[in-house]
Amino acid sequence: MQAPIAIVSGEQLLARSKRLFLLTLIFATPSALLAWQLAPLWSHIAALDGATFLGAATAFGLGLIVLPLGALICFVSALYWRVESNIRPGRQRPANTADIVSACAAVLASLLPAAWPASKAARALITGSITIRQPIEHHFSIASDPLVFWENVTYWLLASVALAALSAYFWRSRWLAYRQRDIVSKSESTAPRR
Repeated sequence: MQAPIAIVSGEQLLARSKRLFLLTLIFATPSALLAWQLAPLWSHIAALDGATFLGAATAFGLGLIVLPLGALICFVSALYWRVESNIRPGRQRPANTADIVSACAAVLASLLPAAWPASKAARALITGSITIRQPIEHHFSIASDPLVFWENVTYWLLASVALAALSAYFWRSRWLAYRQRDIVSKSESTAPRR
């Protein structure tokens, strides 16, 4: 027999979100310092040789990859946990300004995948040409080959709309869950006590 899945309360998710925001700062601080001292640090590493160079260059490369990626993952996770904490039962405090800012930032983060194909289509419309790089690089302009140009612009716009629609579907479900939780909490607070 399986044990029931434990439901995490809103307060527990809020505490997780705060820990992840703190972890974001822990990753972002050395990442910013590494980026600020990039050239001097690399020139010092480049002067090394042998196994010390290999170890220092490996640590340097891992720092350049892991620290910013860790900060980004922790930041986005913290945003989503903060938004989710407002939906789950057990949240003691009502939504405040930090919750609203976190929700706006989480919505913008979820729209970033849709921004890339939209930027490709916008660049093609502004310049009047589009480049296809797979398998061989081809350039198509609206003047020389309008059919292929508009097919590619439409492809990128459809990709952008599909990704934005997935994001909108997700956030609509979160909004409806938040509204339902708000309605239930108001009805519980106005119900007569027995």
